[in-house]
Amino acid sequence: MLTSLKIAVRFLKSSKIQTCIIAIGIAIAVSVQIFIGLISQGLEKSLLSKVVGSFVHISVTSSTKEDIEAWKNVKDKISSVDMDITTVAPVADYYTFISLGDKKKNVQVRGLLPEDINTLYDMKNKVYEGKMINKSGQALIGKELKNKLNINIGDKIDIVNFKGMKTQLTVAGFYDLGAVKLNSAWIITDLNTAQGLSGLGDKITSMEISVKDAYNADYIGRDIQNHLKDRDLKVENWKEQNKFVASAIVGQKICSIIIQFFVLLAAVLSITSILNISVVQKYKQIGILKAMGIKDATAALIFLLEAIILGVIGTALGILFTLLYIKGFNRYIVASDGKPIVNIIINNRFIVLSSLISVGASILAAIFPALKSLRLSAMEVIKNG
Repeated sequence: MLTSLKIAVRFLKSSKIQTCIIAIGIAIAVSVQIFIGLISQGLEKSLLSKVVGSFVHISVTSSTKEDIEAWKNVKDKISSVDMDITTVAPVADYYTFISLGDKKKNVQVRGLLPEDINTLYDMKNKVYEGKMINKSGQALIGKELKNKLNINIGDKIDIVNFKGMKTQLTVAGFYDLGAVKLNSAWIITDLNTAQGLSGLGDKITSMEISVKDAYNADYIGRDIQNHLKDRDLKVENWKEQNKFVASAIVGQKICSIIIQFFVLLAAVLSITSILNISVVQKYKQIGILKAMGIKDATAALIFLLEAIILGVIGTALGILFTLLYIKGFNRYIVASDGKPIVNIIINNRFIVLSSLISVGASILAAIFPALKSLRLSAMEVIKNG
């Protein structure tokens, strides 16, 4: 193998321009494939966050009345359904109106456990001023609602339900979920406060569930429904609630995979073609080496090692190109507020997997040239000059 490696390196050095062209070709193909994949993932997450809601994949509500009783038992049942369920959050959700001096506005008070607020909505990263709620009687206000009411951190706001029951909340922070509709309607507080506002005791209006893979929400939702047959509960997933959006996201993901496949296929065909030409160019050298006693397998291994070297160098350059693409994209492809149109996610696992596929594709491209050199006869080369 060491002999094959030395010869492979010498062959590559003897055709520096050709070697550079192949490596750059692989680099461009790899960088485009990874960049498209990362943009696709960023767009997918952005759509799920801004359009679907806020990463709430499955919701459970009562099918016969407004509230769910004995919700702790329901939570335990749901948690045991599937290991891919990450959060089961009880929610007390009521339509009320906010009273601030002479200003009044209809709002939706959402009460959750503090730990669930961050898990469901990634709220620690969405709160741009103030802090997360950490005790009863505090509230998080959306960006648009803040501007309409002109309120500040520490202000007291009166929440009044439609039965006239009043609760006073202290503004702890302001959030931006990236959706104007939610920012202008939701007041997020702790579960006990919202339950007190309802006057219905220890009851909730829904359970909100997140899972590891959002695309499996429909399958897990069906399993949850089967486990809750003895309760009058309705289970819905984000795909059912947002059919057009789900269809668009799936379609965009499929298109991205198809584009990535054909980019890699074009790279493989190019490498195969160039290495085939390389075999023809090296006929005499291979014939002389075989005449000197080199084995057929060793000769074939030369081209496989060439492909591995080219694949590794091209892939490394491709990752560097990708980082440059991302830097340029985030700098120049921006919205009116100066933020990137798509939040590109650096997914290290995806980059590593794509790199391995790229190197594997380069090796695959060398199989036919290697077989060609394997069948090459020294006597035939010498006879034909």
